[in-house]
Amino acid sequence: MMTNGGLRTLQDQIASQLRGELLSGQLAAGSPLREVELAARFGVSRGPIREVFHKLVQEGLLVARRNCGVAVAPSPPDSVRELVIPLRCMIETYALDVCFDDLNDADFREWEKILERMRLACVERDYGAIIERDCDFHRYALVRAGLSDVTGIWTLVHSRMRPLAERGNLRHDDPLFIHAVHADLLDVFRTAGRRVALKALREHIEDGEFNEKSRQRWRRAREKRR
Repeated sequence: MMTNGGLRTLQDQIASQLRGELLSGQLAAGSPLREVELAARFGVSRGPIREVFHKLVQEGLLVARRNCGVAVAPSPPDSVRELVIPLRCMIETYALDVCFDDLNDADFREWEKILERMRLACVERDYGAIIERDCDFHRYALVRAGLSDVTGIWTLVHSRMRPLAERGNLRHDDPLFIHAVHADLLDVFRTAGRRVALKALREHIEDGEFNEKSRQRWRRAREKRR
């Protein structure tokens, strides 16, 4: 019999898989999700699927429909960018600021593990997994800062950036750039001072100067390898 801890882990795995598919746009807005079909797909009873649905509704990725189950939430309008990007910057830079002086080798090893999983997803062009690893990378600072009460808010904000993330990822002819820019960001966290690190994180979220410089370095390195 599966323990409660095992059940929670399984639900987290199912939620992670579905979240990646939703964030990457693999499931069209308005598409219904069926408990029976997903239970069969993941080899579980309908109970864990129901809990996963509840979690993803809270995150804003699914919408509950009276007597009709759940469906993929519609994409927010582009105008939402003006709201969610400053909120995300505020939350993530605050988290990094809180934990910055306490970051140690174990933290950077954890980030490096996430980056390796991101790299493999980029090689496979698995955009759902890429976005999930992107979430993992940015969420880690919140976890490290002990901001569990804020993580739910951040998740909701991050999910509202779904179409922005999708368009941003798909515009790269080689998704390995996504790994490269996060590797550059981690290098700044590791080697630079607090002010520089916070500035780099803010510019990364805003797709600003940091990302453009990283893109240029990556293109030059790719040309040299050819």
